[in-house]
Amino acid sequence: MLNSTFRLPHTAKFLFVIPLLLAAQWVKGAWISGQFRNAAPGDQVEIFVPHRYIDGQDDHFRTVLDAQSRFSLEAKLLEPQLVFLIFNEDRLPVFLAPEDSLVLKADAFQFPLSVSFNAMAGANNRFLQDYLRQTPLDFNEFNNIRFKIGQYWTAVEMPINNQMEALPPIDFKKYLDSLQLGSVAALEQFEKDNQGTLSAEFTQWLGAEITYFWAYHLLVYGHVYAGRHGIQADFFDFMYEAPIISESLGSDWYRSFLLAFMARQEHKTGAAAEDFWAGQYQLAGKLLSGKSLAFFRSEMISTAFSAEKYRDLLPLYTDFLQTNEYPAYDEKVEGLYQKYARILPGSMAPTFEVLDYEGNKINLSQLRGKVVYLNFWASWCGACLRKMEFMDEFESELSGKGIEVINISLDEKPEQWRAALAERPFKGRQLLASSSLDRNLAVLFGVEAVPQYFIIDRKGAFADKVSATQPADIRARLLQVAAH
Repeated sequence: MLNSTFRLPHTAKFLFVIPLLLAAQWVKGAWISGQFRNAAPGDQVEIFVPHRYIDGQDDHFRTVLDAQSRFSLEAKLLEPQLVFLIFNEDRLPVFLAPEDSLVLKADAFQFPLSVSFNAMAGANNRFLQDYLRQTPLDFNEFNNIRFKIGQYWTAVEMPINNQMEALPPIDFKKYLDSLQLGSVAALEQFEKDNQGTLSAEFTQWLGAEITYFWAYHLLVYGHVYAGRHGIQADFFDFMYEAPIISESLGSDWYRSFLLAFMARQEHKTGAAAEDFWAGQYQLAGKLLSGKSLAFFRSEMISTAFSAEKYRDLLPLYTDFLQTNEYPAYDEKVEGLYQKYARILPGSMAPTFEVLDYEGNKINLSQLRGKVVYLNFWASWCGACLRKMEFMDEFESELSGKGIEVINISLDEKPEQWRAALAERPFKGRQLLASSSLDRNLAVLFGVEAVPQYFIIDRKGAFADKVSATQPADIRARLLQVAAH
């Protein structure tokens, strides 16, 4: 069993330097100022601080250039981490810690390729830009390849995946070892040439980034390509050099490694899909502690709520709020609970009144006594269209059992919705979410992605849904609800 007592390799010597406590009272600001040459006064400058992993939210701090094309703003930070300076829709990753100050200069036509940094955080970011040029990262998640470990989806950038596909285990590890050693050597040389200029927070964070970039990709490679490359169990010995407990929660690679590691541990137990999230939550109590435990358990609850595993997670939600030692993480799970509590099985469904595709008024409360299949979709969602075509095959049977099919489109423009229905005249009642006489139906039901559906029983309350999303499974569940 892995734990926090394992030895650190020399490459990770700077990982655990300054323990940080997450508490509301230490939310402090970092000041960023600078000048953009060849820019117009009034142009907007923004600092984007992603901290959803802590409290479920992100922050945007904005200002505009003055008459001399200068700016100054304060960004609140929960953790030393990467933030993004946004100008003219271009994004520059910079490292900031609470109480940092950073002064930058850039030409509007060359940003973000050429930027100079000064002040307290200047050296940190001068080295960071060199590091990112040697280890380019694609911050657009849509460019990544995704692989599943248990019920958790990992992400790998295309260039590294190409190496995973092509290289046998010994060569792939040599490839990652060379990247890691090169990054460490560059950091050590910079520290030697610029003694005392890098902050302890930065070297701790960067140490975690280097170590867990290495460990994460080895872990994903070993799991995903085990069959193709004949990977043996001893390949995973590298994990003794990557502690699973770290104070560097601001490191995206540490968080990614921790989630992948725990998913693999749970997957190895043979846990059923419906027990996966709860199993990881319990396993975390044996393997993790401190902020690592708080982050991981809050992430499991959040992910499971999003996957609508309500019944399994409610006891764990209560346990987390009673035992978590880092209150900042409470906000993430409490916010999601408030969001999803209103659609928990047994809760009364919100009523609404809206005109359907034919111009007839429909009120959900008037359908009491029927089972309602409330399906959210959009004309641009191919998976939605295929699912609705399959569900059409069951419509006559469902109608005969007192089941009302209501399809609600999230299309922004009514003409797109009408054109889609003209091309595919789906069965059931057709509604447009934005045409509600009161509140957008997607907002009312907390729908942020499609396809999504709800089952409302004859009394007007939400019913349990099946974990599977195949039309045949939904049909079977609808008939079960209608039989009671």
